[in-house]
Amino acid sequence: MPKASTLAVQSLAGAIRPLLHTRKSKLTLGEIVARVDGDGGLGPILFVLTLPVLLPLPPGASMLLAVPLLFVAPQIIISRRRLWLPKALADKSIDRAALVKLLRRVLPALEKLETKVRPRLRLLTGRLGSCIIGVACTILALILVLPIPFANLVPAMALGIFSLGLTRKDGLLVLIGYGLMALAGVIIAVGAHGVGLGVAYLRTLL
Repeated sequence: MPKASTLAVQSLAGAIRPLLHTRKSKLTLGEIVARVDGDGGLGPILFVLTLPVLLPLPPGASMLLAVPLLFVAPQIIISRRRLWLPKALADKSIDRAALVKLLRRVLPALEKLETKVRPRLRLLTGRLGSCIIGVACTILALILVLPIPFANLVPAMALGIFSLGLTRKDGLLVLIGYGLMALAGVIIAVGAHGVGLGVAYLRTLL
């Protein structure tokens, strides 16, 4: 049977499945990292910490949930194999039942998607490629923690795709992640332009 560290490289679903096998009512971020993080790199933990941001949440909630991503993404740049979190953040706890419910919804689709991915375009997931992905993910994490209305879905999707591409060494997924990142930039630019027009119009009424 493959070791857990091998699973972390071969299968993203296999890397995060251990989170289902716990009876604790609360899980700290440190415990989540310990169960998911392995020799396969930070792709799986990036995926897990991105999932809550994809949920329909009240305004501002995604900003708080995205804070841990600001610690994960920069460590991808420096090729850390094990995630470091400050103790104050590592001790933050979440409801285990809510996490398991979310994972059970995501895992079937993820497992089906993983049958289609494979190592390819390895230059994009090699050392330099991973460093560039880390920079991209850091930018996306910054976008998620900023108070930008309606700007969390596409960046979070890009982070999820990047994490799967990193874990499975699939450069095609990485390219899709960059495409989603570009789309997020367009959405933010259009939104900012719309806000600017609205402000200018209001000034004409005063």
